[in-house]
Amino acid sequence: MDLLKLWVTDYLLSPLVLTAFAVMIVFMVVRRWLQFRNHAKARDAQIAALTPLAQRLGGNVLGPDEAGMWTAELRKPFENEFSIALRSKRQFDLSLDFQRGQWHVRVTEASVRYDNRGLGVRWMHEHRIEIATARLAPLKVTRPNKYSVNTGQPLSPGQLEAVWKQIVGYEPETAKRDGAEWRPVPLQPPMDQEFSAYGSDPAAAARELNFDALHWLLDHEESLPLWAKGMSLTFESGFVYLLVFRPVQPDELMGVVDVIVGLLDRMPGARPRHPAATV
Repeated sequence: MDLLKLWVTDYLLSPLVLTAFAVMIVFMVVRRWLQFRNHAKARDAQIAALTPLAQRLGGNVLGPDEAGMWTAELRKPFENEFSIALRSKRQFDLSLDFQRGQWHVRVTEASVRYDNRGLGVRWMHEHRIEIATARLAPLKVTRPNKYSVNTGQPLSPGQLEAVWKQIVGYEPETAKRDGAEWRPVPLQPPMDQEFSAYGSDPAAAARELNFDALHWLLDHEESLPLWAKGMSLTFESGFVYLLVFRPVQPDELMGVVDVIVGLLDRMPGARPRHPAATV
């Protein structure tokens, strides 16, 4: 006991150790403040970069106090990220609202800060492109890369099927909530070799994903930026949305939005609606 008291008084409470603790705490507080300040500056710069685009489209940009995703309750931002103690609260940095033709569009950028336990701090970004549409049965469709990211060689049919199932084979929230069976959608040849789709009503989904709609995606894939090729679209609860794991790219955004809108124009059950309207 005497040794413990001696160790506490002579070591832990020594001026040198107390000073070191104080310096470490000040360093951590200042570092955290600088990180959030730099993030705020980057967010303000992103808002400034998107404002001219919003003005040209007759829309507006919402800052962090008003930003939010229409589909946030259907799929939370960074849903697949591990929940660890040294992670900041997920936050919405901005939303861009506009209309493309009669379609109501929202693009929202979200971020989260990770402290990698001594390996540095990183900010992760996600943005979501959402378009309000008439309610369709829950559906997911994608055109994934047919080549291995490691070797660049073509995937075998079995490997390709496994990739497709991994991307679109898990149920969205509305399908789980309704207890619907989540099944592959029988697409028309040759589109069944190019796309994979799953839905809670495969017959209805096959009518929506007709030849003209999917051919539109094929025709415009080369015009898409690299991050949007093979996009995976989810339809549920009166919205179609695309998740992108990077900040919004103002000069590339509208090309992607126009391709999605063109797809919707060719789907017989997809009709424009106001996002606040009952679905």
